[in-house]
Amino acid sequence: MKEVLQRVKEQLEQSFHEPQSTSLDGAIHELERLKASAGDKRQMIEDVIRAVTHARNARMELAASGDESATNAFAEAYRALDQAIESYSDVDNDPV
Repeated sequence: MKEVLQRVKEQLEQSFHEPQSTSLDGAIHELERLKASAGDKRQMIEDVIRAVTHARNARMELAASGDESATNAFAEAYRALDQAIESYSDVDNDPV
C-alpha cells in the first residue's frame, strides 16, 4: 500500500510541474482500488482521494494562471499523501 501512495505522490509532483501534460485520473483510480483493502485506514484513504481530486480539478487553473488556490490544492494533497505514507511506515512506538 505504501508503494501505491508513493507512486501517487510522484504523479502529483509531476502534475504540479507539468499540469498540462499530466493527468491525475490514473492516480485517483489507484487510490480507489487501495481504499477497498485499506481496512481501518479507509477514511484516511478517502481523505487522500478527496485531496488529490481537488488537485486534479485545480490542475488547469494552475497551468493557466499559477493561481494560489490551485497551488494550495496541490500542497494539501501532498501533505495528505505524506501523512498516509507515514502511517504505513514500520514505526514501533511501544516501550520495551
